[in-house]
Formats: sequence, structure tokens, C-alpha cells
Amino acid sequence: MQNSGRHDLSSKALINRNSTLEKNNIFVKYTNKRLTIQKFISFIVLIPFFYSLIFIFKYILNYKIENVKFIRKKFKKLVKQKKPLIICPNHLTFIDSCLIIWALAPPTWYIFNFRYFSWNLPAGDFFGKKLRYRIIAFIAKCIFIHRDADSSHHNEILTICQNLLSKGEIITIFPEGKRSRTGKFESKKLTYGVGKILQGVPNCNVLCIYLRGDKQEIYSNYPARNSRFYMSMDLISPKTSLQGREGYADLIQQISSAIKQQENQYFSLKKEVTINIYESIKINQREQNT
Repeated sequence: MQNSGRHDLSSKALINRNSTLEKNNIFVKYTNKRLTIQKFISFIVLIPFFYSLIFIFKYILNYKIENVKFIRKKFKKLVKQKKPLIICPNHLTFIDSCLIIWALAPPTWYIFNFRYFSWNLPAGDFFGKKLRYRIIAFIAKCIFIHRDADSSHHNEILTICQNLLSKGEIITIFPEGKRSRTGKFESKKLTYGVGKILQGVPNCNVLCIYLRGDKQEIYSNYPARNSRFYMSMDLISPKTSLQGREGYADLIQQISSAIKQQENQYFSLKKEVTINIYESIKINQREQNT
């Protein structure tokens, strides 16, 4: 009797959780029709929305992307390969995806190349609860994925991603699944999602991106004002002969290694710049004393 009572309580808890999940998320079912409408509306509002966002970034928050011309030239060149493309960045703030989209191309280019304005997968269990986030997600080509949902929900969203990739769209997925709590890329806390997608999309490339503001020490909601963003990009084509979870793990490990190498290069460069500045200060002090 006690076990039966516990089972009933567990069932009720599961039903209540699923009910809450559906109430908090207006994008429960991403049908082809819904995605087509979402993409159309997103395209219509792209100019005012994206330009407004860039205005805030540049003139209110005083953000700046270093080497942005080089980044945009490289991105335009790689999308000409006409292969499915997933963007896999490190994750430190809520707006990493926005900063990456801004860095990769100007709004006018996206108007004529809208399929390269990346789809994103924000956490529905967090952002789906507030109306303003749901509206922003809708017009910014976002698909909510609930981290606390069951595997059938996750597989449904990943299948949608595979279908979008097969149509020439770009998807951005953070391999870590959430913002790094250490301020470094957490290669031991990766999700299998990207690996699952890659196994279902032959010849898919992955654009590994490392993005970091010069004032970013650990994770935060937003980068600090007056931040200067370093961004590196490496295109890889992960392959594996393994299947199932082993295959997913192999593919995600290849992506992880590339991002970790980018991070190491960033901190090596940062250390070198710091040493050069320190040496310059010492030289100036000597000259003043002579």
C-alpha cells in the first residue's frame, strides 16, 4: 500500500511538472508551419530589432569586437562551402549568441543571406517562463529546449535541428549546455546534443568559436560595460566510426579539444600582452630616471 501511494505521488508530480512545462512555454510544438512563420516574422523585424540591439551594444554599453573585418571576411568565405554548419562556442554570458551573430556579419548582409542568421537553443525552463523572453526568442530565431524535460523532448528538438541544417540553416549550440561556472571552458561537463545532431547530418561542419570580453573573469548575466571582445574561429569536420553514446562522445570530444585549444591560445596571448606592457612600463621608468 505504501509503495502504491508513493507511485501515485510520483505520477502526480510528473504530471504537474509536465503541465507546468507546457504552461510556461508557448513554443511547445515546433511544427514546420510554426518554424516557417517564425522565420518570416523574424525576417520582417530583423532590421529594427537587430539595429536597435547593435546601437545598444556600440553606443550605450560601448562594446567592441576586435578584428571584426577579418572575422566577417572569414565567415563569408566559409559559408560558401555550402555544407551544413553548426556553430559551437564557449559560454560565459546570456548574450553570447547575440554577440557572435553581430560579429559574424552586419545586418544588411543578413537581409540577403537570412539562412545564415543562426537559430539558437536557449533554455526553455529559464527563458520560457517570462513573456518578454518568449517574444525576443520568437523574433530572434530561437527554439526553446527544456533541460529538465525527458529524452523524448530533447530528441524532438534535436531532430528539428537536423531538419533545419539539411535545409541550409545554421544552428548555434553551446556544448557546455550552460554558462561555465569557472570562467573557463568546462570540457568535462559537456552534453551529447551536438554529437546526436552530427550523427544524423552527413558532412556537417562545426565552426568552433571562442568569445571572451577583456573584463570577463567568470560567468555573468551580461558582459561589463566598455568590454572589448576577442573572438577566434576554427572550422572542423568531426568524424567517427562509433555509434550511439560512444559516437556522440567521440564527436563532442573533437569539438571540445578545438575550443579548449582556442582558449589556451587566448590566455597565452593575454599573458604575452601583459608581459609586453609590463616591460614597456619598466623601460619608461628607467628612461625617466636617467
